[in-house]
Amino acid sequence: MSLELISALASVGTFVVIAASALAAIIQLRHLRSSNQISAINGIQELFESNEFRCARRFIQDELPRLAKEPQFAARVEHRIMDDGLSSLNIIGNIYENLGAFCKYGLIDKEIACDLFSGPILSSWTGMMPIIALRRRSLDAPALLENFEYLAVLCEDFEARHPDGAYPRGARRMHVEVARTTEPVDRVGR
Repeated sequence: MSLELISALASVGTFVVIAASALAAIIQLRHLRSSNQISAINGIQELFESNEFRCARRFIQDELPRLAKEPQFAARVEHRIMDDGLSSLNIIGNIYENLGAFCKYGLIDKEIACDLFSGPILSSWTGMMPIIALRRRSLDAPALLENFEYLAVLCEDFEARHPDGAYPRGARRMHVEVARTTEPVDRVGR
């Protein structure tokens, strides 16, 4: 065997080892990213199940529409720092602002976030939109809660693509009887 052949075989062997190492590193990075997303989503889920978050969502659903009709409400909302009675707006706004940023920068997969959380995100955005618009104008802050807005847009688009849910096409379904009532039924999470 010539020296050139041995050198060529050694180069090929080195290339194979480097390629296998690179492939293993890519696979490990994908697993690490998935693990990080699972941890982040579990943290978000725990937050959504917290009493503070549920109370804040209930405030937006039940109390905010009534408060918004009061004459002094706009003045309360226009302050740079809102009073403690409106802290629920900050809680919900900040949580969804962070989740929107995580989705925007790819830390959490957009499709997963929308599949799991579109209901509460959209109902919260709908309830808070007039207040967000008022604060953007009064504070001259057009970017206020823009990641929350981005997240709401993602969720609207997701629901438009999946009007009957996101159940995988072609997957077998369980036969479930749905009782028909005359009373309207609210969607879960809204």
